Amino acid sequence: MASDDLDIEVPGSGALPPDARAELEMCLKEFGIDVYDEANRLEVSFHIGSGPPVVTSSLIREAFLYCKRGHIQRPVPASRHFFDAVSYAAAIVAGVFAGKLGTPTGSIGFAASLVIGVIAYFVGRKK
Repeated sequence: MASDDLDIEVPGSGALPPDARAELEMCLKEFGIDVYDEANRLEVSFHIGSGPPVVTSSLIREAFLYCKRGHIQRPVPASRHFFDAVSYAAAIVAGVFAGKLGTPTGSIGFAASLVIGVIAYFVGRKK
């Protein structure tokens, strides 16, 4: 089994101060992890058959391009799905109350569901 260590040379990095060099190493490590994770995600999506999944050089290259261009598909937290569902449900409820805007219950229900839907939408976007 191969080691997880990679030797990467960046021209000009020897002239960096120690703290900047350490930050560069950390950024390269994080980028490498992103590329590897994206290559695994791509392999799972392309994998056919019952054999073991294999990450090839072409998948690494494609994952590198996705990462470089900012197209990584990161996992969406469950809380974001929850807040999306709440905002959609509030929109449906607001539609029901919109038919009864002439009554106090309809106008209060419409306003409340509208506020809840907007708050859920923006809270969900921060997750």
